[in-house]
Parts: sequence; structure tokens; C-alpha cells
Amino acid sequence: MEKWDEERYVELNTYFRIRIQGMVDSDPYIKDLIQQAPGLQLQDLVERMTEQDQGLWVEFLELDRIKLHIDMQNHLEGRGKPFSPRTGFGSSSPDEDEGFSTW
Repeated sequence: MEKWDEERYVELNTYFRIRIQGMVDSDPYIKDLIQQAPGLQLQDLVERMTEQDQGLWVEFLELDRIKLHIDMQNHLEGRGKPFSPRTGFGSSSPDEDEGFSTW
């Protein structure tokens, strides 16, 4: 399996959480898209990113794919947190605080 780097995953997840919220709040093109259509497509945001951010996005998606694989494997083998339709493979309850939550 590819190398899993949880620290890098958390770093990129946090970066894009802030970056995307900033784009939604300040980019006039994105604001227009939101007003014109009921839903914003992730690809619209990615296309507005710099080339450097698009490269980081590809890295993040690869790490996210690995994380999903690990989470599914753990679920099937009865390890880790159980899957919940509401929280995915994350916290099993909304009160559970680990100091970090991914999207």
C-alpha cells in the first residue's frame, strides 16, 4: 500500500478547509456561481485555485483515497471507529472531541 502520512493529511485538510472557505467568502466568480445555482461544484473551486494549490489538491486527494481504504479495511476487520452514516468513519458521537475533525 502507498505510504500513509497522517500529519500531511491533517495539514492539507486544514489548509483546504481554510482556503475553500476564503474562496467562497471572497471570490466574486464563486459568489456569482452560488447565487445562480443551488449547489456549488467542487470542480468550480478547484479550477479557480492556483497551479500550486491544484498540485496540493491532487496530493490531498491521494492521501484521502488512502485514508478511506484504511478506514474501510479497519471497519471490515472490526478495528477503529465504526462507520456511521452521519459521521462517516469519524467520531461516533457529536460530543466526542479529538481536537481535529476532517471533512
